[in-house]
Amino acid sequence: DCTPEVVYHRHILPSIALLPLVLKSSHDTDDDTNNNNIQPLKIVDVGTGGGFPGLPLALLLPHCEFTLVDSIQKKLVAVSEMAAELDVENVRIHCGRCEEMYAEREGRKEHLGKYDVCLGRSVTALPRFCAWMYPLLKMQQQQQDEDGDGEEGRLIYIIGGELEDVVESRIRSDTNLDELLDREEGTSDKRALIFMANDVEEIAVESGEVDKIVRSAPAGTGKKSKKKKNQQQRTNKV
Repeated sequence: DCTPEVVYHRHILPSIALLPLVLKSSHDTDDDTNNNNIQPLKIVDVGTGGGFPGLPLALLLPHCEFTLVDSIQKKLVAVSEMAAELDVENVRIHCGRCEEMYAEREGRKEHLGKYDVCLGRSVTALPRFCAWMYPLLKMQQQQQDEDGDGEEGRLIYIIGGELEDVVESRIRSDTNLDELLDREEGTSDKRALIFMANDVEEIAVESGEVDKIVRSAPAGTGKKSKKKKNQQQRTNKV
């Protein structure tokens, strides 16, 4: 099922359908892309897989900065090659788990609370996804403290089927992809949902998913280091 027609309708069209939602309630519009005082949107696509929805949107929004994240390196190699072939210069890739992007000091400096928009496309259950990525989004209080003029970050997520109550109660926008693409209703069962950063954090906490995150141990903290720690504890007791 990798014919051009299937790829176009199943992957590319749903990606570009998000364009008005990405630009909605932001300072980035077609009328002010040349305004030097406007900061470009920073957008992170978590679980990008083959580059969707991030890569098609990066083509349409050359003034925005995209980070495409996936834990499978061979997928990102293909995405990197496609971006190079298409001459897309506003995309960078990050290989690794989303919840580890902001775990270390350098990662916190580069990623923690840095993104205006997070994109996701049926990556996993929404509460779990929220637990992984909510620290990446700009928070409302953070924006007020920094400049008083920034916008709270947003999650835009494509999904089908039923949702958990903790998710349903916090949806800010719910639009069927068929409506976004102006096509016959029933063509797709997928919806594009929008959540604000504070709502995403509340979903992560209230669902209990934030407490289930297990990060890989940093270098030097494996079994050998744990054994040394236990030996040191015994020494201290003597």
